[in-house]
Amino acid sequence: MRSVLERKLRLDGSVQEWRCDLLALEPGRYAAVRYVLPEERALAGTDLVLPAGTVTIGHYWADRPYTAYHWLTGELTLAVYCSVAELLEVGAELIAYRDLAVDLLIRPTGSCEVLDEHELPAGSPDAAAVARVLAGLRADPSALLVEIEIATRKALAARL
Repeated sequence: MRSVLERKLRLDGSVQEWRCDLLALEPGRYAAVRYVLPEERALAGTDLVLPAGTVTIGHYWADRPYTAYHWLTGELTLAVYCSVAELLEVGAELIAYRDLAVDLLIRPTGSCEVLDEHELPAGSPDAAAVARVLAGLRADPSALLVEIEIATRKALAARL
């Protein structure tokens, strides 16, 4: 399987990177990647604990103001995690995005939780855009969950 570098540019200027398996790619438009958590991870601000071996399927769209991470154990969805973000590059070697700090966790029941609002600096020029994106994501979280689950199945079937 082909690998790709996922690069997250944070508002504080720091950069995080992960080496992922590239599942699907429409250069400049869309990509899906697979990453397996090497160790257990507790999601800050929630009661969700992702066990070691959790499969993350990341989805990146040039025409959407967020990324989506589908967390799975086997066929079971643990949650979908949407990060408000600006996609900067989507290609075979690199997927890069500017993370706008605020996230939405969607549980398999369709309930959702806004996370990390405190990380968006007070008076940020991005605050209004972030609020609009969150409103859109929260409008129908159950439908978004189904859409991401379908996109994940399609990406897993495509495997480049």
